[in-house]
Amino acid sequence: MKHYDVVVVGGGTAGAIAAIASARNNAKTLVVERYGHLGGTAVSGIPFLGVLSGNGKMVNTGLTEELFTRLEEDGFSFGIARNAYWNTPDSPETYEFNLLPFDPEGLKYVLQEMLCEAGGEILYYSTLSDVKMENGRLREIEVCSHTSKEWLSADVFIDCTGDASLVNYCGGEFIEKQHVQNSSILFHLGNVDFEAFRNELENGDRVLGKGTWHTRVVRKSKSSGVPETLVHMAGHLRPFDDDRTVTFTAVSYRDGEIYLNASRVPGIDGTDPWQMTYGEIAERRNVMNLVRAMKKNVPGFENVSLLSTSPLGIRESRNIVGDYIITRDDVLSGAEFDDGVARGAYPIDIHDPKGGKTQFQFIKDGKGYEIPFRAMLPKNIEGVITAGRCISADHNAIGTVRIMGCCLHQGVAAGVAAAMCIKENKLPRELNGAELKKILL
Repeated sequence: MKHYDVVVVGGGTAGAIAAIASARNNAKTLVVERYGHLGGTAVSGIPFLGVLSGNGKMVNTGLTEELFTRLEEDGFSFGIARNAYWNTPDSPETYEFNLLPFDPEGLKYVLQEMLCEAGGEILYYSTLSDVKMENGRLREIEVCSHTSKEWLSADVFIDCTGDASLVNYCGGEFIEKQHVQNSSILFHLGNVDFEAFRNELENGDRVLGKGTWHTRVVRKSKSSGVPETLVHMAGHLRPFDDDRTVTFTAVSYRDGEIYLNASRVPGIDGTDPWQMTYGEIAERRNVMNLVRAMKKNVPGFENVSLLSTSPLGIRESRNIVGDYIITRDDVLSGAEFDDGVARGAYPIDIHDPKGGKTQFQFIKDGKGYEIPFRAMLPKNIEGVITAGRCISADHNAIGTVRIMGCCLHQGVAAGVAAAMCIKENKLPRELNGAELKKILL
């Protein structure tokens, strides 16, 4: 049986950078990932959101900022796009909106190289299938591939599965929910006239929302010496022959191509494979119907080609009961904690569980908020840290905690904490959260 200091289960947005942080801090680290690449949801075409807070201050510093710089230096990103604002009820056009678009294929490569350079190991095409506990502490996990099962031991495990699958196998407790946010498939379109689409927002016929819920039209030069072009637009779309509308965000990394987040399926339990299968089928139909309608009715899409679609994206499923539960009030007040080890800054973003319009709630003074380390520790389970959208947070708080910029920060915190455990011969719950915060700062 192979033994590691730290095993990260799930190599998505939080997991990949958790493994990098752990390995850089001299812990023998393995990340177990079910696909053949790192990056998770981040490689579906979504940009990094909330890189800067609503008041324009940098949130994603340290290792996350290094990742952004590496993407730009390797030619996979053109940097942060700014100069747009949320039209909030109390402060129109003062609450900044910003994003960092990147090439999804480039992110796969950069994360892989950063982890390998740090000395971390990767096990692809493997999924969690069982655990062994000892007096409430996780000691070993079983992983399953196409041909075999294998047991792996570690001193510390990090659950970055998104669905808290590792904590679930350990018998953890989860926050009870009456509903979860809806799910989406992202799709990538080519041969788009983005400017014609933008002009339609001005006309207010097929693209709605100007001057109402936000102002999110972002331009930036996509390469050195080239004039600025459209990077991002959001609003409400009326693509069909009737009056139905869909909320959309559109991001363009290359001229003529956009990634769209526009279709939704409500009520999917992201931990149930039968429901996930239903969601995949329903969403692919939704995407195809939407693309056909856009080609017929929406200016700029007359000659588009569907280039790719993502797996079904789950915004919310299980959330652990941790030593602390992050609340809506914590987020909106910009709460800080003695053991605040990560930061988020994006507004609470709730994709209506009933399938209606997306709802936003804004952080006081456009500030960020902190993630306490206690919210990353599953109650009554030792040897496990969580990071990503499965941490201990209520339904409203998850509407921002799940955003990828925040998940990156959580991943760094989890990786550094795990390595500290190895160095100090402690369990995660025995770490001094305030000292961990100082190290991360």
